[in-house]
Amino acid sequence: MSKKTPRSSDTTHENAPTPTGLGSARRNFLTASAVAAAGAVASVASIGSPANAATDTSLAGKPKPPKGPKPTAVTVTEGPISPLDPEFGFVDVAGADNTSAVQAAINKAMTAPGGEVSLPAGQIHVRGLSVDYRNSPVQPVNGQPYGYAGPKIIGAGMRQTKIIQIAGATEDIFTVTGQVGDKAGPANNNKATGVVLADFEMTGTTGGGHGLYLRSLVNCEFRNLWIQKTGKSGIFRERATFVSGVNDEYSYANAFNKIKIVSPGGWGVQDSGLASIGGSMTNVEAISPGLGGFLLAPTNMTLLDCQAIGGTVGLQSVRNQNRKSVNSGLTLLNFRSEGSRNGYEIKIDAGISHMIVNPNFFPTSGAHCLGVGVDGQGSDFYVRNLTVVGGYFGVIRSQFPTAKAIVLGPDARSTRFITPTIEFGSGVDDEASLIVDNGYRSSFDLPGYTSMAAAGYTTQNRFAGSVPTPAAGSVNEGWEQNGSGWRKVAVFPDGRRVTIAS
Repeated sequence: MSKKTPRSSDTTHENAPTPTGLGSARRNFLTASAVAAAGAVASVASIGSPANAATDTSLAGKPKPPKGPKPTAVTVTEGPISPLDPEFGFVDVAGADNTSAVQAAINKAMTAPGGEVSLPAGQIHVRGLSVDYRNSPVQPVNGQPYGYAGPKIIGAGMRQTKIIQIAGATEDIFTVTGQVGDKAGPANNNKATGVVLADFEMTGTTGGGHGLYLRSLVNCEFRNLWIQKTGKSGIFRERATFVSGVNDEYSYANAFNKIKIVSPGGWGVQDSGLASIGGSMTNVEAISPGLGGFLLAPTNMTLLDCQAIGGTVGLQSVRNQNRKSVNSGLTLLNFRSEGSRNGYEIKIDAGISHMIVNPNFFPTSGAHCLGVGVDGQGSDFYVRNLTVVGGYFGVIRSQFPTAKAIVLGPDARSTRFITPTIEFGSGVDDEASLIVDNGYRSSFDLPGYTSMAAAGYTTQNRFAGSVPTPAAGSVNEGWEQNGSGWRKVAVFPDGRRVTIAS
């Protein structure tokens, strides 16, 4: 790596000598400003003092102002820390192991006010790096300081700063974690908070760990990252301890923005599945993963404009193992899945009130587009009140004649579809032939007609033949043929039919 360009904080103006013992020009400026500000405060505070009373007649006979609080101390920092600074011992030789130098810079930023590490452009070879608070003093259960104030670690650009894992390394490339286990506590304390990783690339090695290993953290941000060729998953989110009201390795309100994950050994993004995880992802891509694109155990989890291409499954949403952690509120907006190899582009295994808006399915390897509750695992795994709005279901029947747009299994409960666009393909007359419905109270509002399964309340805009007789406890309502015209009827379990409109 080439030698660094001096930082602005280390640069002095030409023909402006630095006074001996006062450091850089930036420090001099900030220190002088702080001193001037403190002097101004002192001058104002001194007005009306006995020393001035003899010379300032305008204040004569007036009461002295009360003494105010003492000025707070001003902390002056130099700006971002660079691992190239001499104190860290960075070895400027191609391929050299600089784990210690970069980690030392990170450790310093973890304790510095406003700590930030500026990673230079070029290749940086490491075994593994971390922002790790597991050896820090344990914070109280409640109250201040509300977690460990994490640093920013910023590169020169997504493809400019390249962190390359050394061959033979087994570590995760980057770990971010607060306290874990019985030290995690029930609230925000003991969590890594406010950590930012941005603007660099990570390349893993065979036998290495995850690209990002994240645990016990809140309100952190990961943006403009390129993660490739990791030994395990690109991003692994752990939540191993959840004892309600006692210890919880929170993972909430973390944001993932503009992240490209290419050819990871495991999943693109993987949740441990032990307890549910929240947060948001925008423009996160998983390309050619060894396993699937996204394996999520969500609670209040939103994905916007994300995509998965070429995995076993594009996205799979699973039931967490801890029944006290509610699995709910997965929202997918404009999610694209293409070329999945094993069964489904998107597979929803469990959860409450998930929503999928405008999905785009391109099943170019023969997978069904969407599977909901297909494994028949029982009530703990019911998918309840899933709503799908719009979207393109691009079934390719000419190449994959058994492929379906939608498959609802016995664990699908009250699933609703609103005007999806389903590609018919050759030899297909209507959307219904591309739908398998073994769910309970399913609703399909398709462009050609509207229907609900006879197991529950049913309505059809146009039903060829007659509206069927429902099961006990239900009423079917809809339009049916009546000679050359149509009539709307209500049909009861005993076969009674009441005409509502004609």
